[in-house]
Amino acid sequence: MLKKCRLAVLFALFGFSALAAAQTGNIYWTDEGTLKIQRANLDGTGVQDLVTSGLTAPQGIALDIASGKMYWTNSPKVQRANLDGTGVQDLVTGLADPFGIALDLVNGKMYWVDFSAHTIQRANLDGSGVQNLLPGGVSGPLGIALDVAGGKMYWTDFGTHKVQRANLDGTSVQDLVTGLMEPQGIALDVANGKTYWTDNQAQKIQRANLDGTSVQDLVTGLGQPTAIALDVVNGKMYWTDAGTLKIQRANLDGSTVQDLVTSGLGDPVSIAVTLAAAPPPPAAAVPTLSNVGLLACVLLLLGFGFRALLRRRA
Repeated sequence: MLKKCRLAVLFALFGFSALAAAQTGNIYWTDEGTLKIQRANLDGTGVQDLVTSGLTAPQGIALDIASGKMYWTNSPKVQRANLDGTGVQDLVTGLADPFGIALDLVNGKMYWVDFSAHTIQRANLDGSGVQNLLPGGVSGPLGIALDVAGGKMYWTDFGTHKVQRANLDGTSVQDLVTGLMEPQGIALDVANGKTYWTDNQAQKIQRANLDGTSVQDLVTGLGQPTAIALDVVNGKMYWTDAGTLKIQRANLDGSTVQDLVTSGLGDPVSIAVTLAAAPPPPAAAVPTLSNVGLLACVLLLLGFGFRALLRRRA
């Protein structure tokens, strides 16, 4: 009985610490005004400079947490570094105006849009094997997001005022949402069948079903919302605002808007979000006790400790 109680208490403590870890993480962003890549805690505290030299026009950013890498576009290049900003590498050079970037970690690919070259391209994660997927097939692409399991890439087109998608190889282009003003950032919640985007000129954040139906206004009256990232686990969306020079967040339905970073920004562009740890394992995976049983175990352990102390004094 004593051994079981010890295990139960240990598992309970582990569960509490794992749950706390699941709620922590970081936001990463590029800033074209200060020529920096920075990060902070999810609540905007603890801002850190990660890359502060060698940047000319930092735009899109994407994260590979498992490998400890971040990737970004920096005209005319695609670059990467460790998550702390060390070990900067040039991956692809000689591009025109690369903007949004997204990673397919399952197949070892990175995708980016090139605004001035009017194309979407991809390459291996080390920069080799560059492919043109839609050469001249897009007008002014800015944001890109991937549904790897569904075999689709989604992007915003500033020039045609659309949200579009295609297969990952660039075939079967579809218009999803048309008649927008200046769509820029885009993010997907594949599990719930939603796509989110920012509209810079309309000063709002919108979402729709993955097929473009049921468009909703989520947050309106913003400055110049640029990029957007989702934390689906905690039900939050994060975005940069180049008009108000802020990084903000809200619930996925647009409620409860919060200012996170409001100083030290020059022209915040892209944003990425990561959690520090996965959610704790399900309760069935570890021994469990009711609250009453757990309390009884704690009292039992305390009783054994008190007896041992009395023996030592005797």
